[in-house]
Amino acid sequence: MVKPSDNGIIPPDEMIDHNNANFLEIENVLTIFVAYNQKNIQKGTTWDTWPDWELCLTAMSFDTAIESEDDSDEVKILRNHWLAVMQFIHENQNISVDGYTVKIQGIHGNTFSFDISFEPEIWTAPGQVAKNIEEVEAKIGRRYIQRPIPLQLPHCIEHSLGSMWICPPHVPHFSGNQTHFTESWFCMSNENSETFPSALLSLLCLCIDDSSIWAIAFLEDSQELERIQWIEENWPGGIPDQDWEYQ
Repeated sequence: MVKPSDNGIIPPDEMIDHNNANFLEIENVLTIFVAYNQKNIQKGTTWDTWPDWELCLTAMSFDTAIESEDDSDEVKILRNHWLAVMQFIHENQNISVDGYTVKIQGIHGNTFSFDISFEPEIWTAPGQVAKNIEEVEAKIGRRYIQRPIPLQLPHCIEHSLGSMWICPPHVPHFSGNQTHFTESWFCMSNENSETFPSALLSLLCLCIDDSSIWAIAFLEDSQELERIQWIEENWPGGIPDQDWEYQ
């Protein structure tokens, strides 16, 4: 049994299950950050303590995981972004974490969920990370797996409205409009200019807001439908092979 010290702080070595935890899962990565920021949690202050060495057990790059005197400003900023998003996940009652999966309860009653992969740095459909690992293990054997493991559904977010969803009534301008999605998820990639943890934080806020995210997805769906209709009007028999611009 893990016992806290007199000040209520549990030593990180006792809080973190170094031998049995799967540190590819965001749930266990979050535990590492929590273990090292217990004083901040007690005081209600911004997390500022980077884990000592345990992030080497995760899929984070070594340069990010281990602090060095020669660290660049970019790496220091990246670490601050990771601390910020981990604190946000830990503190927010609308967010729960289970294994690889993050689940978000939107303020308008809708739910969103996705898996987190640290290498490559993407979010993907819930259950996809474990499924992909199992498929790779079945093909080449567990001991031959080397990271990164390619994922088949990058940047996918599952939601509670199901396929062919209708824009919720609270969404400005698009309320009640029908989409043409045939799956219960949509794709939403991060901007190239953002670090992965800052993009993840933005996505979490979008899911909690439970409004703009529907408008973004609806517009993308509408634009894709227009593109399909335009192609059908101009190439009813399919796009010729020589028209590479439209492939």
